[in-house]
Amino acid sequence: MTRRRWDDDDRLFEDLAEAVRATRPLAEAIAAQAEGVLSWRTIDEDLLQASLTFDSSLDALAGTRAEPGQTRLLVFTSTPLSMELEVNQDEVVGQILPPGPGEIHVENPDGTEYTVSADESGFFQLPLLPADAVRLRCDTPTGRVVTDWVRL
Repeated sequence: MTRRRWDDDDRLFEDLAEAVRATRPLAEAIAAQAEGVLSWRTIDEDLLQASLTFDSSLDALAGTRAEPGQTRLLVFTSTPLSMELEVNQDEVVGQILPPGPGEIHVENPDGTEYTVSADESGFFQLPLLPADAVRLRCDTPTGRVVTDWVRL
């Protein structure tokens, strides 16, 4: 048996490096599992995605707003809920279909969000016209729907 001396730093560093190298496969496995878990964090939204099925503005294809003063109609379709938006120069009004009360969460790409309520007929109004792309999440007693990202 070899006796180690208190000043045998090189051997100590070699042992430590070997121990760290032995943990590398475990760290890689943990990272792979973490990525798998994170991919499930938006599964509800992915399954409830409402697609933009109608946009009255040809400018929307270019990613720009309609001309000032021109009304734009957008329809997002999903099962069991759909949403219609009417975008005017200075306001956005909408309706949940089938009609009913609900909460509309307006999400911005930077993570900020605000909420407006829909009345018994499903009508709601956004307090301001967002300048950036937004996504709407609608929660009602009968279900939830999330729209595509869209620039209003």
